[in-house]
Amino acid sequence: MLSEIEPENVTLCTSFARPGFKRRPFAPLLFALTLSACQAPPPAAPCSPLAGAGTTGTPTPGAPAAPRRLVIENSELIDLHSEQTGRDYELIVEVPGSYAKEPERRYPVLYLLDGQWDFNLVSTLSGGLRYDKVVPEFLVVGITYAGENPDYTQLRRADYTPTHWQPPEDKAPYGGDAPKFLRFLEENLLPTVEARYRVDVSRRMLAGHSAGGVFTLYALLEKPDLFQSYLALSPATYWGDRYLFERERQFHAQHHTLQKRVWLSVGELEWPEYVKHAKDFFTQFAASHYEGIDLRVNIVPGERHAGVKPESFNRALRFVFEPWAAQQPRE
Repeated sequence: MLSEIEPENVTLCTSFARPGFKRRPFAPLLFALTLSACQAPPPAAPCSPLAGAGTTGTPTPGAPAAPRRLVIENSELIDLHSEQTGRDYELIVEVPGSYAKEPERRYPVLYLLDGQWDFNLVSTLSGGLRYDKVVPEFLVVGITYAGENPDYTQLRRADYTPTHWQPPEDKAPYGGDAPKFLRFLEENLLPTVEARYRVDVSRRMLAGHSAGGVFTLYALLEKPDLFQSYLALSPATYWGDRYLFERERQFHAQHHTLQKRVWLSVGELEWPEYVKHAKDFFTQFAASHYEGIDLRVNIVPGERHAGVKPESFNRALRFVFEPWAAQQPRE
């Protein structure tokens, strides 16, 4: 199922700032609606809608101007090579609107797996949640892959899975680079972000969906102190003959206290066996009764594997910042 989890033909339709970090205008809702519509850069010069059909390419009087390139304000793109995995990554970083105006302020930071698919969604959702004053301003760091036409499906299922395994529906085993990818986060990616941006290291969040949810849980069980909040959306807990189940039992035998905020969710209408494995893990994890944990389990009604994302991310972010929201004055 991991090979079917996300579409492979989605292309980010935007001009993120390359190294040099120039910030550019932002149209968040339009950006969210145009991902699949922009597959290539616009032409260098305006052209007629009939260009190539016997015209000279000169705009017809009264015709619409050529489309302008869409960009995101307060966003930057960082290229980063990993010695641990041997792969090249891109970090899509969005800083809060107040970032330049409040030079002494430090912000929470969300590290978002599958940034190529979920960055724009989370950016838009966080804007609405900030407007409603249920979350504070925070940085979003979308983690994705660099290069021309990267094979996101192959790359992510290598990085996000903790064991080399052959799912029943696949012809060959794959995966198992999660230990390397976790070391890359700890030793390279987080230090890079924290050297460049004013983040509050006591309020790091990690979020991932599907295979990204597997890695989020893996990181929680291997490096619980690396982040303060772990958001696992629709995690593929069947992976590796339910590897995470045994790893959680081992972890619980050594850790009775877990002072973290942990979000676990799955869509009600995802594949039946997928949902069963997820619910089984949620039940096992909750039954461990970690001291100090803030745990929220959510079965999203009426949603399947991809459509579950908007509500899951929305609710997960609200959950993370509930203590902050409780301290805000009521209007």
